[in-house]
Amino acid sequence: YQFTPSQDYEQLNLLRIDDKNYKLKITFKNILKIFDLIKENRIEECLYILGVDGIHQNEQMFVLNEIAEYIFDLSTKNNSTQKTFDLNYDYKFYFVDFLKYGVNLNKQDIDWWEFDNILNAIFLDDRSIMNKVLEYRLYERPSKNTKVQEDKKHRFMMKMKQKYSLPNTSDSEKGLEKLWGYLEKKAGDSKRTEK
Repeated sequence: YQFTPSQDYEQLNLLRIDDKNYKLKITFKNILKIFDLIKENRIEECLYILGVDGIHQNEQMFVLNEIAEYIFDLSTKNNSTQKTFDLNYDYKFYFVDFLKYGVNLNKQDIDWWEFDNILNAIFLDDRSIMNKVLEYRLYERPSKNTKVQEDKKHRFMMKMKQKYSLPNTSDSEKGLEKLWGYLEKKAGDSKRTEK
């Protein structure tokens, strides 16, 4: 999903699959329940928790897969075979980080989208407990060859740059950016000539 501020936030819980609209119950606690049930292949219960019922048994797995692709970005490929984060196991770490945002996950069942956004902020926060745990998990012994180490860091930074870059702007926006840059430069030049 890609939520923009101009959208109605409630629309994120509506999903159209094969010409049928589903109003989903996508909350943090529901997602945790589903992770447990899916291990036991209890598909019908997963759908029920998400607010979807009356699906023929032959179609249940298809519908659940469509919902999973919608909720989780399954299109991005993770080249690493090492698992670095587990929603259930790491609860004790990110729970404390959520408290810093005023959210008590033990007492509140927040919307999944809100949870996901806060969790992403926690991953980027150098002072978060979860980030520190991930840092320990991903630690690699420094290479004696500084070029190899620099290359690894460069590849990582380029990957992060791509992940967090803004989408391409239209030509009109590029024109406005150039104009803004020109005006900033002019303002800077006029301040220098005044002195």
